Amino acid sequence: MSRNNQTRDKTPFYQKIALVIFGVFLTVVILEIGLRLGGFILLSIQEHRNSLSISKRGSYRIMCLGESTTAGQYPPFLEEILNQRNIGIKFSVIDKGICGINTEAILSRLESNLDAYHPDMVITMMGINDRGLHLPSQAISDSKAINFLESCRTYKLARLLWLHIVTKLKDLNQPEPPPQGIGLQQALTENKDAPPSEVLLKYNKAIEINPKNDLAYVMLGESYRDQGKFLEAEEPYKKAIELNPKNDRAYVELGCSYREQGKLSEAEELFKKAIELNPKNYDAYIELGGFYREQGKLSEAEELFKKAIELDPKNDLAYLQLGNSYRCQSKLSEAEELFKKALELNPESYWICAALEILYKEMGNLELAREYGKRVKELRLSYYNAITISNYHKLKAILDKRGITYVCVQYPMRSIEPLKQIFQNNAQGIIFVDNENVFKYALKKTSYQEYFTDMFGGDFGHCTDKGNRLLAENIANSILKEVFNK
Repeated sequence: MSRNNQTRDKTPFYQKIALVIFGVFLTVVILEIGLRLGGFILLSIQEHRNSLSISKRGSYRIMCLGESTTAGQYPPFLEEILNQRNIGIKFSVIDKGICGINTEAILSRLESNLDAYHPDMVITMMGINDRGLHLPSQAISDSKAINFLESCRTYKLARLLWLHIVTKLKDLNQPEPPPQGIGLQQALTENKDAPPSEVLLKYNKAIEINPKNDLAYVMLGESYRDQGKFLEAEEPYKKAIELNPKNDRAYVELGCSYREQGKLSEAEELFKKAIELNPKNYDAYIELGGFYREQGKLSEAEELFKKAIELDPKNDLAYLQLGNSYRCQSKLSEAEELFKKALELNPESYWICAALEILYKEMGNLELAREYGKRVKELRLSYYNAITISNYHKLKAILDKRGITYVCVQYPMRSIEPLKQIFQNNAQGIIFVDNENVFKYALKKTSYQEYFTDMFGGDFGHCTDKGNRLLAENIANSILKEVFNK
């Protein structure tokens, strides 16, 4: 009896292999369906909204192109605001924003989008993703089977994961940095210009090598804060302080994170604690000084900036901040001297040139103001790389050929000048929308978080509903004025 059971329970080896293969295949199919279904749902929601918009017969169609700052963001508000103005025209706004897209991909989809929706106007707010991390390019195959495989979402996901694994293996094959001291700091800081995901990988690797390395936690926090992820930044900063309660740099960075979240009293205490721990930490003096200047405590700020300069006479930021403090007190000649010193230390600083431009306007020296204004415009062009500039021109050429009105929108908080400089003598017919002044004015009255959910762009982020409404209203005003004379 027991022999019969053993014979009956015994499964041939090839059947086990077949079952494993079938299980893997079934898992891949389910994952593929899930990925496609998720993408389909998101696109379906967007297309449903677009269908409702274009179903209005005789409406004026506006197509919005961009990345995550466009997709599901300001377009619905724009349609609502334009139609509320009751100028005798029905408006349909088509949202073709795609999260994570760059100008190259936007351009590649342009003709098909124009053919599908026949817009009267196209709005772009794009370019922020062009300097990001992109997957290595692949050769186009003649094989239908290979092309089908490469079109699968699971293949793309697996390829992305594989690239991360390869990167990590390469890193592990490199000589390990020392667990502490100058060597580790150099190993970490040498990747400061790498894409954010790669930087995070490096810092996490340093923590894996030495979980008690408080410097690695500080730099991991800095990386999160640079991306506007303030809550994520708090944990590594606090861990660094837990590991080393005398790490004055961790207190400064955590204080900056708190200040950006509006936790002002906590930020002030952390800056003071950093100075108490290390009276030679000039960064702590600059941050606390900047905090006091924002609070209108100009004399306290002035003393802190002077102390920072005493500790580090080649710190251009300290001179710039002290100069701004003097300018707020109408000490214009003293501010001029400090700005010039800062520029001598850092001749390529956009911020110092901009400060001098504003200062000379206040002093009535329009010639020097124009000179520094010109320099500011030159430096602003560095915001865009050659590919972005080329794609802007190609997009305009396609729209011009089809007779479609082009509205070129700048991101919130940023000057419109770099966009205008891109086109220079080819700007005819473009409606430029400047969102710098309206947002800066709005933020004077309230907190950053009321208009933005993060700070991924450095000086701006994804908008809240209130921010998107302000953005849409500013775009609507420009459209109605420039196109419909309303």
